[in-house]
Amino acid sequence: MAEAYIAHRLSALQSNAQVISRGLGAPVGRPPHEYALAVAHEQGVPISPHKRAAAITRPELSAATVVFVMDHGHRRDIQQNYPIASGKTFLLGQDTVGEIADPIRAPRPVFDDVWEAIVTGTDHWLEQLLQAGMIRAEASPSPSSAGALQEASAAR
Repeated sequence: MAEAYIAHRLSALQSNAQVISRGLGAPVGRPPHEYALAVAHEQGVPISPHKRAAAITRPELSAATVVFVMDHGHRRDIQQNYPIASGKTFLLGQDTVGEIADPIRAPRPVFDDVWEAIVTGTDHWLEQLLQAGMIRAEASPSPSSAGALQEASAAR
């Protein structure tokens, strides 16, 4: 859901920043959860049902300007296994909602809550990245039309 929302925001900004989502332990090839598809669709940010989970790679982490993770465990895993990304790995909910739990086995309302946490975290980071000049926007940023730089989600 985070990848879809951030990409949606980047598109609205007319930014050429790229967004990818990768996992640390998610089963490669797994399709998006039906609740994730439904929540994103209801929010006007559809996720392709053809999207599949992919594993994180060292070259992608090296190329990333910033890496967002959902919880402290993911951050520790990145720092320990991919030290090159240590200084550029942050919680998506840092300074806002904190850790964002993986809703994979949770009921539908939890997916709605996770969506709201993703929106809050992304909006915060967007402002920070724009102010720092780490992303450029052709359109003016606003909570309903902006985005963040590069997201690599570390799902388990």
